[in-house]
Amino acid sequence: MSADIPSCLIEAESVTMDKYAEVWEDSAKIEIAINCLLSTGVHNIMLGYDNGALNDATHVRYLEQHIAVALKETQANVNWPKLYELGADIHTLVKFLRRRIPCKCLGEKYQQVKSITKMGLCDGPQCRFPRVDRNKTFYCSRCRGVAYCSSECQKADWTRHKSYCDRDATIKAEFDAKQLDRSHDILR
Repeated sequence: MSADIPSCLIEAESVTMDKYAEVWEDSAKIEIAINCLLSTGVHNIMLGYDNGALNDATHVRYLEQHIAVALKETQANVNWPKLYELGADIHTLVKFLRRRIPCKCLGEKYQQVKSITKMGLCDGPQCRFPRVDRNKTFYCSRCRGVAYCSSECQKADWTRHKSYCDRDATIKAEFDAKQLDRSHDILR
């Protein structure tokens, strides 16, 4: 998946936040948008418009991540590898949509694609084979915000990734400390 996806989603959020701040701060309103995107995503998959479905699903996952990070505070950062994996294979995309809808209309499509290997995407900018069996990918152990296919790709990306890693690891550490404080408060 292109490195432009995060910046595009963040820019879209920033632009719409100016006009629709009350929506970005209300998980119920975001859920309405998610349901609309799921509906069009399912429709697109059923018509064979996989790229349209991928766009819809990517927006759904981003909005879900926004709710978890900014509104419910159940996770520290957006999990970008989870967003990227939607575009790695059709199996993951169909499964993602199928799990989020109440009907069984994607059952037949899922049966068609479930044997396709789930793929992951390597964040190494020089990676020669960025699509790899997801079981063979691994996350940065520090920030968990990027995935790699090999230690060579991870080492090659370190110069670029280091500043993001430092920032995300700090945010995660602060989040974890806050969660620990909350759990201690509950136990008292």
